[in-house]
Amino acid sequence: MKEQGKWRVAALLAFVLVVVAAIGAGAARSAMSHKTAGGIIVDGTTDSVTNIDPAGNYDFGSGTLDYQIFQHLLEAGPGGLTPHPVLATKCGFRGNLKTFACTLRKGVKFHNGKSFTSADVVWSFDRVVRIKDPSGIYTLLSNLKSVKAKGKYGVVFNLKAPQATWPQILTTGAAQIVPKRVYPLKKIKPNSSSQIGTGPYQLKKFSPGQQAVLQKFKGYWGKPAKNDGVIIRYYTKSSTMKLALTRKDIDMAFRDFTPTELVSLQKTKGIVVHKGSGASIRYLVLNLKMAPTDKLAVRKAIAYLMPRQTIAKRVYHGLVKPLYSMVAAGLPGHIDAFKTTYGASPSLAKARAALNAAGVRTPVNITLWYTPSHYGDSSADEFAEIKRGLEQGNLFNVTLKSAEWAQYSDALGKQYGAFQLGWFPDYVDGENYLLPFYDAKSNFTSNNYNSAKMNALLAKEQATKALAKRIAFIKQAQTLAAKDAPIIPYWQAAMVAVSRNNVKNIGRTLDPTFIMRFWLISK
Repeated sequence: MKEQGKWRVAALLAFVLVVVAAIGAGAARSAMSHKTAGGIIVDGTTDSVTNIDPAGNYDFGSGTLDYQIFQHLLEAGPGGLTPHPVLATKCGFRGNLKTFACTLRKGVKFHNGKSFTSADVVWSFDRVVRIKDPSGIYTLLSNLKSVKAKGKYGVVFNLKAPQATWPQILTTGAAQIVPKRVYPLKKIKPNSSSQIGTGPYQLKKFSPGQQAVLQKFKGYWGKPAKNDGVIIRYYTKSSTMKLALTRKDIDMAFRDFTPTELVSLQKTKGIVVHKGSGASIRYLVLNLKMAPTDKLAVRKAIAYLMPRQTIAKRVYHGLVKPLYSMVAAGLPGHIDAFKTTYGASPSLAKARAALNAAGVRTPVNITLWYTPSHYGDSSADEFAEIKRGLEQGNLFNVTLKSAEWAQYSDALGKQYGAFQLGWFPDYVDGENYLLPFYDAKSNFTSNNYNSAKMNALLAKEQATKALAKRIAFIKQAQTLAAKDAPIIPYWQAAMVAVSRNNVKNIGRTLDPTFIMRFWLISK
């Protein structure tokens, strides 16, 4: 899931928004005052919401909100990561890896009172494929040939090619179920509180840039939420959110404090910093049809000089770890492919040799783009370290440029030759760190990487049911990815949430899926 965001405003406007949000939160608390032991959880975040409609939601802020409202046929976690039935009661392949059938759960109601049936499933998948939202979420369904209803409570997915991980695809945002006709078949439903799902919460109010108010859905088919509702407040500055947490204006914060703020919060009385297994990564995308990164030697030189350890220590105070593959460490099949190919630490001599062997004149002029607020306030420091690392030995002459996300996201692959992106898993499998980046059909980065050898490897991986054999292909793909270097990964982070010490059970939802399941939390 690519990370997205919107904008950062001037300090005065930020203050106004926070005041408005605080007033709205108070009103929302009053409106949701049917108190139980669970209470109302007020969460803060610096993420923002792009589209609430699942067909246009491929960013983390939108995904966090959507996961409270909408559900899937299968879901992963908490804890165990194997997909398990939710809106389905059972699912499985039929004879091969191209036909997958599910029996649906009966008695499920949407928030508008409508009964959930197979027609809603068909409608939900068809619209994602038809809309083809620019966010790229439809690429997760690029292997879907058709989905057909089999009676009122059965569906069959027909795939274009074998895909052993189709059960995992059904756990992603592209597979969230909406009611037929309530959501347009060919366009995105505008952001508003009239979002209808089957989840444990119903969206009662949404004010862009301010707050989302979620109320416990009384008609929910499953175990009710452990709290009375959730208010998500959106901040433009993590410093403002930190102040709100320490003043008890919010109960918790999920994404994103700066490393310095996290170190401070760890020492603050009454505050708990929760850490869990995580598979979020940061990486530098290189465009293969724009100079100078169209030259393999230039990409290799960048890989030889990437200052992973310096970024991890100096910028993030050890809160992230150097990463040497797009497949996150800890996932089956991960190998340190970039460490094997380019070494554990920067090598000026090898970078120079790579450029000299290809006849590339130095210094190489290159522009690196990053987005200053979307990935947190440390992005500028992060890219200052990358600039310093590349310019050693006068091999590169680096110009840093930045743009807020609205402009930045529209320009990826069009105007930028080298640019920052981040990734949270759509599903927790090594495949999800390969297909969206290296497969010609699924690559959302628009960096023009298209390798026949890589495409063939990933096709074999998808068509292989035995895990051990699949992992072998995943390892081969990582080795090839390091050799071609169209993308250079450099760090991986844990899943972190911060709360007041009276908030309970946050640890139950911290796992590699990176899903904040608010319904498990109480205070």
